[in-house]
Amino acid sequence: MAADIARQPAVLRTLLARADEFAAFGAASLAPAPGGRVVVTGCGDGLFAAAAMAGFARDRLGLAWCAEGAMTVALGAAGRLGAQDRVLAISMSGNVDRTVEAATAAAASGARVAVLCNGAGGRLGQIAAARVSLDIADLAPFLCGTTSYTATLLALALIAAGAAGAQVPHAGLAAAIDAVAASLVPDIAAIAGPAPRGVRILTAGADTGTAQYGAAKLVELTRTPAWAGDIEEFAHSQFWAVERGELIIMLAPSRAIAAYANANARALGAMGLRVVSVETAEAPVPAASARVGLGPIDADVAPIASAVVLQRLAHHIARATGFDPDTRRHLKDDGARFAASRAMTRRSLLGTGL
Repeated sequence: MAADIARQPAVLRTLLARADEFAAFGAASLAPAPGGRVVVTGCGDGLFAAAAMAGFARDRLGLAWCAEGAMTVALGAAGRLGAQDRVLAISMSGNVDRTVEAATAAAASGARVAVLCNGAGGRLGQIAAARVSLDIADLAPFLCGTTSYTATLLALALIAAGAAGAQVPHAGLAAAIDAVAASLVPDIAAIAGPAPRGVRILTAGADTGTAQYGAAKLVELTRTPAWAGDIEEFAHSQFWAVERGELIIMLAPSRAIAAYANANARALGAMGLRVVSVETAEAPVPAASARVGLGPIDADVAPIASAVVLQRLAHHIARATGFDPDTRRHLKDDGARFAASRAMTRRSLLGTGL
């Protein structure tokens, strides 16, 4: 996984060089008809990515971009989607059961369905009217989603620009990739502090998708309890279960979020909790115990870089607590749990070991 984390700047620059291809795909397959929406769906990393780029697609480009879970789409497509709508299903393998069901239901409703995948697209590739692949080679089998995730974020930005009929913001996206490279430099062990009893990742708005992604990586790589959520809602719920020894991470891409993050960091620090901020140049959180700066990048593309900080934290905590993030053997070796996961999400792969 360390090698997969390290190669991201190079892979993302290669992907940005394909900007015209992804933008053309968005224009041809996802530009909605009048009154239509762009529904971006998936499970796990696909859904997190759809949510994380919603701010960019909605606020900067003006798209009616809706990030919805695959089950929500599968169960409600017939009543909510029509010929004016466009659906982008995200799955690297193309074989996640609920995402396949969502694409099938959306197509039956009359919506145009496209797929973002990594390869041939599996079962999804046989359903969708159009497909585009990240074309990223896997370094090893069963790796945690790292390069594939940040590449999905970048691809979504390019696809959204095409769907909106807008110019691709090359400079802004290049700055985000530079921030990815810079995020590989800080001493992550010093930032994380002692191995935490639990991790809470907090933010607001579209960046909640990034927080959810970070919590999912911790769950996949460690046995450390992890939770993601909105800064304000945390104060009304999970805060009351926080214990000393836990790590609080604040994602602060904008000045508005940073103001709340800073006030909360001050209060949590007074309780003896360690707070790490992941912040852009315009959004400092001086009350945090440790700070990771992403540099002068736009808030709506900050998830491309902040995700890498969360990957590094998850990798470090796995090593610090005796787990191997390069194989995730603790998942596969738990035979009953692994079989149950496949029965819930990828029944077509039961018995294949994948």
